[in-house]
Order: sequence, then structure tokens, then C-alpha cells
Amino acid sequence: MSTQQSSVRLYDDLRPYVVDLAPSDKGTWFRKLEHRAILEAEARLGYTFPREVRAFYEEIGFGVLRRGVNEPKDDQWRSVANRILHPMTVAALVQGEAEINPDPPLRTNEWPVFEARENDYFVVDPFSGEPNTVYTRYQIDRVAGGFREMILRLLNDDVTFYLRRRW
Repeated sequence: MSTQQSSVRLYDDLRPYVVDLAPSDKGTWFRKLEHRAILEAEARLGYTFPREVRAFYEEIGFGVLRRGVNEPKDDQWRSVANRILHPMTVAALVQGEAEINPDPPLRTNEWPVFEARENDYFVVDPFSGEPNTVYTRYQIDRVAGGFREMILRLLNDDVTFYLRRRW
């Protein structure tokens, strides 16, 4: 009998969307990451990703979540990016070394992990007491109590739920 503990997987619902090549349609897809890409990004950042973000990278990878389980409530889904950023992209954005950097620049401790619309990022603060909480930039508004909560809500409820919120 094995004494190994089974690891808890946070994102099994997304496994069917993991592909080898990004499809040309505008739906949902994810690409697996090599573990070294996560480690390299963390080395550049000088800190580890929050637990739920890191678990996503390890279990699923990075990609786009533009179509969920339910049909979109309207055509707003066509205007969203809904990109879970590659960890090296996060590092480049945090360090101001991306091809297109946010304007105004990111604040200290803002790690953009999700691009809602072109150059409109949701961030986590890995140094806070709630490192998995997802915020709009400048932590003005809380998007979700955790990265996993946000991802599952996008998948199971509405891929544009954050557009309907009254901030």
C-alpha cells in the first residue's frame, strides 16, 4: 500500500481545454508550461507566484478563457481578451520590460496575471495577507476573493461577469 499523499488539483475542470497548439477560433484554450518557465519567471521576480496562480500554471498552463460552460449572456464576450498570462509575460510586465508596458506603469507589488481587455490587467499582490485575491489595477476593486474563484466563475458562470459588476 502506498503512503504517498495524492496532490489536490485545483483546476481539473479546465483539462479538456489544454491543447498542443492554440486554435484559430476565439474560444477557450490553454497551453501547458514546462516547470522551468515558472521557475525562471519566479527567479526574475525574486518571489514565488501566489499558490492558486502557481497551481494554475503547473496544472493547466496559460491561455485564453473566452467561452465557458454556459452560452454567453450577450455579445460582450467578443470584446474581451480573458488571457491568463504566461509567467514570463508577468515578469516582463512587472519589470517594465514587455513589448508594450502598461500606461501608467504598474505599482509596486502589482503582478498582472490576467488581461481582461487589451492592456487592461487584473492583478494579485503576492506580498499581501491575501496573495490570491484578484483586483483591478491599483487595487481599487476586488474582482474575486481568489484566482481559482475567478477562473471557475469565468468558466461556469459568465466569461464577462466582471463587466457587469458595479465597482
